[in-house]
Amino acid sequence: MNRSHDRRKPFQGKHRHKDLREFKNQEIKKSLVHRARLRKNYFKLLEKEGVPENPKDLNHEDGVQENTESSQQLSEDNDSQLEDEASDEENETSGSTAKRGAPLPSQSTEKQMAKEQERRKPMNFAERAKLARERKEQQRQEQLDRVREKRSMIEESRRVREKKKDKLTQRTRRGQPVMGPRINDLLDKIRKNN
Repeated sequence: MNRSHDRRKPFQGKHRHKDLREFKNQEIKKSLVHRARLRKNYFKLLEKEGVPENPKDLNHEDGVQENTESSQQLSEDNDSQLEDEASDEENETSGSTAKRGAPLPSQSTEKQMAKEQERRKPMNFAERAKLARERKEQQRQEQLDRVREKRSMIEESRRVREKKKDKLTQRTRRGQPVMGPRINDLLDKIRKNN
């Protein structure tokens, strides 16, 4: 007998872990380090863009969907802030040209700019959460409407099938099948195919 075959070590695969607990601990550490690095990079990016850090926005009870919506709204708010800064710079340059004798901007354009700034005012967290809840509710309502419509269509088709079945299974007093509805059904099928 070949004893060298019996002495071989068992197959250990890529990961040679003596203890499953040790392996699990390593996996948990890896995931924690990865998350921390992602979070750090995210906040660095926010700092570069000039958006104020709000860690409370990220840990909201309504879940991941609101996190993505709030981050989208943060980027929109950031865009609006950049536009506001650009318009402020334009106002400063127009003010310096006014000193040189250039015509002053009309009051109507100033009113329009004030209205635009009011519209661009960044939403606070409560408003964003309310907006997200309203969107969720609207989506849920649309889903319910679609389900109701689908159920009513299914019920209607079931009624039509039963009615058709009743017509096709009609019998005369002597027990013979009534041929009129059967012939009409066959003719309808021929019309549909052509």
